[in-house]
Amino acid sequence: MSHIIPPSLAEILYTEGLKDSKYVIPTLCDRRLLILSCSRKKRTGSRLLPALERYDGPAFRVLRKFIVECPAVACNLDIRILSAKFGLIPADRPIPFYDKPMTARRAITLNPAVSAEVERLLAQRIYRKLLINVGQNYQPALAGFESLAPDDLEVAQASGSSGRRLTILHDWLHSESPPSRPVSHIGSACLRRIEITLTPDEVIDIACRALAEGKGAPHDYQSWYVRINDHRVAPKWLVSQLTGLPVGAFHSDEARRVLLQLGIKPRRS
Repeated sequence: MSHIIPPSLAEILYTEGLKDSKYVIPTLCDRRLLILSCSRKKRTGSRLLPALERYDGPAFRVLRKFIVECPAVACNLDIRILSAKFGLIPADRPIPFYDKPMTARRAITLNPAVSAEVERLLAQRIYRKLLINVGQNYQPALAGFESLAPDDLEVAQASGSSGRRLTILHDWLHSESPPSRPVSHIGSACLRRIEITLTPDEVIDIACRALAEGKGAPHDYQSWYVRINDHRVAPKWLVSQLTGLPVGAFHSDEARRVLLQLGIKPRRS
């Protein structure tokens, strides 16, 4: 039997009229712990929402997609969210819409309570891995957590730009997922009802012409790129050149799928 996020959320979602929530994962298995900072972008509305659904920044979209697509792996995941307003809270906690940015003073004020909660979690549960993925303003709230971690706990901290931290989160979440089946290079793809039938050489020719003509922003990429001669170009830019669609009309994972189907393999930066 499945439950909504941890099991306790089932009753919450029922009483809040969210029985059709698509973020369904099996019961918690006490294997991995993720500590994630809240996001400025939030879903609005006066109704209480579970924290995992209230926050709507890129990291939370990656996390929700992982839960939906990999429920068998997600059952090993315990999520705690570090909020400027509420402190360190479970993903299933119902919270209202609010706007309270994290400041250095607030992070320091939260530190004792956050440290106590981390200590309680690590003392009561058996985790193999811990990922801390928080912004710079949130880090003082977790100062000293290293002394609370058992010697056998594999601890990772995401650092760098927001794009880099997003990549680390994605890779950490999927590190225990079964390998995906290889994509067949069928030489055709479809995106937004546009059919694309090209060989890899034809894709490269189109890219070279677009580079020579200075079209768009080919080098505006973060985590993935495609090598075109001496250039590293963004997958979304390349797919935009192939389809005529603006880069904002589709997602990065869609661009990578299209390129793989055309025999072009994006690389991790």
